[in-house]
Amino acid sequence: MIRRFLNKYLSIIFLLATLLGVFHHHDDLKQHNSCQICTLQARIANADTPVAVIYLSDITLVSESIITPLHDLHSKALIRTLHQRAPPFFS
Repeated sequence: MIRRFLNKYLSIIFLLATLLGVFHHHDDLKQHNSCQICTLQARIANADTPVAVIYLSDITLVSESIITPLHDLHSKALIRTLHQRAPPFFS
């Protein structure tokens, strides 16, 4: 009886802790060392290996313009020797 209650209790605690970790975020989308939930998430995810973290707010948009003018591009029409309604070539 006590074991069933304990299993249900621990299952609910595990579910709530998982949901808390999933929905937890900061406005700057970074991890904060002063936040206990962020520290716990980092320790679970990284285990013993330190990871170089790249934040979404640090990524800059890089775009390049097309250097080749459009009139320099060449296009070639495909020449098809087969007709749609013709019998097969090998017959």
